[in-house]
Amino acid sequence: MKRQTIFSGILVSLALLVLVLPQASAQNYGQVRALKRRADTVTHQKNSFVAWVLSSYKIPYQTTEQGIVARLRIDNSWRDVNQIEIVPVTREVDGGYQVIAHEIFFYTEGEILHLVSAVTIR
Repeated sequence: MKRQTIFSGILVSLALLVLVLPQASAQNYGQVRALKRRADTVTHQKNSFVAWVLSSYKIPYQTTEQGIVARLRIDNSWRDVNQIEIVPVTREVDGGYQVIAHEIFFYTEGEILHLVSAVTIR
């Protein structure tokens, strides 16, 4: 009798495990998919912002098919951009901070180009 109870308990545990695992996996997959979509949105916003700032300052640039700024024309020569970093400039206000500008760093071969823009990301 005791052996049958243990066996029944094991079967019930396995059945629950089989039912719960796919749901947990589906939840994780949904979360990963949502995070991926958010990352794509943020990347698109960053690329659009950088292109908009360069256009507003009339700095010639070239982008990839994905909209990533790949080259800048500085001093009559094209410079390949390896990395772009955007740093918000803030000031302290009541209860927190306010973004008042952005510093944009363009990392090229051998130098870092620095642009300060009063334009903020919205």
